[in-house]
Amino acid sequence: MPKVIAPSMQDTVYTGAAGNLSVAFGQVTLKAAAVNTEVALLELPIGLKVVGVRIATAAGLGAGVKFDLKLNNIVIQAGIDVAAVSAVVIPVQPVYLKEKTVLTAVVKGAAATGSIAVMPEYVVVGY
Repeated sequence: MPKVIAPSMQDTVYTGAAGNLSVAFGQVTLKAAAVNTEVALLELPIGLKVVGVRIATAAGLGAGVKFDLKLNNIVIQAGIDVAAVSAVVIPVQPVYLKEKTVLTAVVKGAAATGSIAVMPEYVVVGY
């Protein structure tokens, strides 16, 4: 039977409760932010591999409001519904950060009003 050994077989696996998965925290309160407004949430350093994002809003940002999330110019998730109260965890295709990177939410659908927390999940890989 053929066998493939992935390069990750040589990686260190941490035995802590959550391994080496980390979470950063960004929060913003918007007041009638127009469609296509770019909201810079966090600057992330080189050497991280972003693997997901958590999004929570206590009251929603208004009917029809959606977010596109970007790391610099890379859209990691489009059309996230933030209109109503929600708390979601969204896995994303891992993105390795080769430079300082800004996590940005772009308002879509309708003007956004309210508070939202955006928490990227990442693994520190180094460079």
